[in-house]
Amino acid sequence: MTPATRPPLQERHYDYVIGPNQDTRLASVAAGTIIDKIKLQTDGDAPFELRSRAVRCAYDASLTQTPLIGLTSQWTGPTRDYRSSFLLESLQMAYYGQGGTPKPIVPGIRYPANSIIEIDIWHRGTTTITNLTFYFRGVKLYDWGAVPGPTYPPVFKRGQTFSYPINVASLGVSETRLTNLFTCKQDADFVFRAGQGPTLFTSGGRTLGEIFITLKDADKNPYSNDFVHFDILFGSGAAPATIPVGATPSYISPFGTGPAQPGLVYPEIYIPKNQQLIYDLQRADGSGGSNQSETFNFNLIGMKVFQ
Repeated sequence: MTPATRPPLQERHYDYVIGPNQDTRLASVAAGTIIDKIKLQTDGDAPFELRSRAVRCAYDASLTQTPLIGLTSQWTGPTRDYRSSFLLESLQMAYYGQGGTPKPIVPGIRYPANSIIEIDIWHRGTTTITNLTFYFRGVKLYDWGAVPGPTYPPVFKRGQTFSYPINVASLGVSETRLTNLFTCKQDADFVFRAGQGPTLFTSGGRTLGEIFITLKDADKNPYSNDFVHFDILFGSGAAPATIPVGATPSYISPFGTGPAQPGLVYPEIYIPKNQQLIYDLQRADGSGGSNQSETFNFNLIGMKVFQ
């Protein structure tokens, strides 16, 4: 883009996570509990524009989100103004915003730097929610040049749809693995536009469900304030975990998510050839039974740019 056509501010993908690490009351939310004034202060380096939302909890033994049934919430805009009364999360978004389907916020809501996002919850279900986590997804807004922003060359030969598979070897059941490097190949730049998470499973006492990632640019500037679950950022690499519907409930496999609809990264992240994207991984499946270290893949999806 030329200076005459580019937007007035540089947009940078960012996810604000509000979970037990931000408010310990969210680690275990008993049925019937009301929790007021769950607060997160946004970073001071840039305004944040909220464009979508999602919510999740720790999986139960069958890899479902059943505990979220009956969860209601209300949350505030930049002047601590509530944008609704208590509403069921299940009625506000498909699949709780997981699997590449976050709840769109249109028009976006702009929070100045150092703003407070405040959430109240009323758990009207019957099952304790473990590790309840809200995701406020959008972009940070910077003056141009304030943060690194590599992009397309003025002229390039061609683009080619491309996916980079990333192998994760033997991630422990309760392991945090920091500063992993993805290095773009030397033949072309890569435009990172979407992602596909690993296949979730539970069988024979082995589970792979509670896996999280933090993305960072080559200068170690993060794209989130905390670890983001793969189901939120990317979605699963096979049929996603079932979603409970109704009070009984019935269980359905989400339609239109998973491999058919990978999680999108917006705006896209441009990685020049030979340069790197840093990622931290965390797994929290616990060590009970015969659970063990697991090896899996996830994919970075986008386009090669040949200069």
